[in-house]
Amino acid sequence: MKVWTPDQERIAPLRLTVGMKGFMRLQCWRPDPILSRCRIDTGWFPNKILDAGRNQMPQRDDWMTKCQVGTNNTAPLATDTGLLGYVAGTSTLQADNWGAQGSAPYYGWRQKTFRFGVGAGHGAQNLKEAGVGWATSGAALVSRALIVDPFTQLPTVVTPLVDEILDVSYLLRYYPPLVDVSQSVTLNGLNYDALTRAAEVTNSTAWGSYIGRQLGEVSLFSSDWSAFDGNIGTLTQSPSGLSAACDHANAFNEAYSNNSYQLSMQCNTGSTGWNLAAGIRSLRMKCTAGYYQTQFNRNPGSQTVPKDINFTMDMAWTLAWVEA
Repeated sequence: MKVWTPDQERIAPLRLTVGMKGFMRLQCWRPDPILSRCRIDTGWFPNKILDAGRNQMPQRDDWMTKCQVGTNNTAPLATDTGLLGYVAGTSTLQADNWGAQGSAPYYGWRQKTFRFGVGAGHGAQNLKEAGVGWATSGAALVSRALIVDPFTQLPTVVTPLVDEILDVSYLLRYYPPLVDVSQSVTLNGLNYDALTRAAEVTNSTAWGSYIGRQLGEVSLFSSDWSAFDGNIGTLTQSPSGLSAACDHANAFNEAYSNNSYQLSMQCNTGSTGWNLAAGIRSLRMKCTAGYYQTQFNRNPGSQTVPKDINFTMDMAWTLAWVEA
């Protein structure tokens, strides 16, 4: 976190980490409207989230919009960038749903089903791998998986018939950090203990609807980065008490450094923003990887952070993302 004073004092940003985990499912359908049935259903099996894909997440909005299938059975590595035996790709979206787990273990989720039409280049092919990313061919994948039996976890083969429809469903979860992050910060020459945790983890909009969007700041609303005079809430809540919005919608992402898998997000407020008579006890921020909240307590003592028309403030959170 940073605070701008006449001396332009700068403070290290608050840090948080979100986990990611993906699953795939293949189904082969008979297209006849009378005999329509699912002949093959693999059930859900895990995938590998690729390093190259993690680099794209904070830089593009379409990293979960295409699907590819192939015939290679080499185990996926984080260093892969595409399929090793490419057969076909599609951008046709059959279904798109999202939500959030209502009880522990908490996570937000988004599920997309990609459809390969009848034949569509995959007919009679022995499919052994699948991936999801931002292009229908080439080295443009966020995830790659071997097709495995969900019960034995052993590789298996899916062979769609030439007159069948192939659906590939991809389910990606965002896991909020469950452990509070504590650190010390200096604000305007005074020491504070800062406690950061996830917020509203059962909120499907906060934790599910933005999965697949560019990681980072999402809002254009001054109220999305708000100050409160009460304490932070539980994982399923936001801070309590009176709130004050930023006085202008000026939130932004700093430039992403490749292979760092972390991004700094900032929000600047002017002299009329975040002004609370009792001072700032807590702050809440919103981004495409969930909502977060931070509480401040003067050390020694437990006073709030004073903020009035004589100060502007620049808050920063560093978001990191890892495979869960």
